[in-house]
Amino acid sequence: MKNQKYLFWIILLFIIVFQSCEDSEVVETPNFTISYDMQAKAGEPVEFSIVNSPQFLSFFSGEFGKEYKNKDRTKAEGDFTVSFETSRHYQDGDSRLDGAWRFMYSTDYTGSGSVADVEAATWVNISDRVTFATERTYNKTFSGITDITDLSTDKPVYMAIRILAEGKKTEGNRQGIFDFFSFNLTLALDQTNSLQIADMNTPGFFPVNITGENSNPSFDNWILRDKSYRMHGGSAEYTNDDWLITKPLNLSGTVAPDRGEPLKTYSEKLENFSHTYQNPGSYTITFVGRNETIYGSEETIEEFTILVE
Repeated sequence: MKNQKYLFWIILLFIIVFQSCEDSEVVETPNFTISYDMQAKAGEPVEFSIVNSPQFLSFFSGEFGKEYKNKDRTKAEGDFTVSFETSRHYQDGDSRLDGAWRFMYSTDYTGSGSVADVEAATWVNISDRVTFATERTYNKTFSGITDITDLSTDKPVYMAIRILAEGKKTEGNRQGIFDFFSFNLTLALDQTNSLQIADMNTPGFFPVNITGENSNPSFDNWILRDKSYRMHGGSAEYTNDDWLITKPLNLSGTVAPDRGEPLKTYSEKLENFSHTYQNPGSYTITFVGRNETIYGSEETIEEFTILVE
């Protein structure tokens, strides 16, 4: 009889332990609630309150670049445009009319920065699509917004600002100073939203001096000056051929997917937070909550619409 009672308690304990193990393997589905101020105004913080926040919570504000619907997007359709500014000064003699500016692109340049590779590459001159500075003044000239969608390709594209200024042809000849500013390459997705592909710093430019040497390194080659580049040709007796070439550009339409803002991780407690919308409009807000253990994870997605005045 004692043995039977002992066996009973052993079996009961085994059942309890087994059931407890099964329960520990269950991952709870996030069951959180969100409340927020419906009277949202641009430039003022919107306060969000969270009840029963999950282990992990991320927030998509619905603004451009922060939309949940684009979380898996890697390609985008649209029009590529490029623009920049130039200025020129001190050119005299025949150099005033030499048409020294060039705007070029290549899809077979190696990107090495060597003179040999620049000369070996196939470069297409698209200077006729843009406007360059020609006046003898430091006033900036806007290139115009140039559609280059026809250059779209899965290959890396390199663009270049080239100065090809001929040597002295007459007395008083002076090649002068060439300035390049405000490079901007964008992918327009619609009439109001664009993705920036490149600017003066990203991915950047690399100068290559083909022809024209000077003992003063400030002359006869492209020099970075704060937020612009300058090629100072001076009163050169010789031809200057100086290139300012972008690092490889992506004109394939490949884009980074939108990412949510992580609000909390496992060990943190979150009951409220705020977000400020800078522009009026209607936005689709998405909260993604996740609970996770070694046995798996469960996710809950909550969407709301907010009108910002």
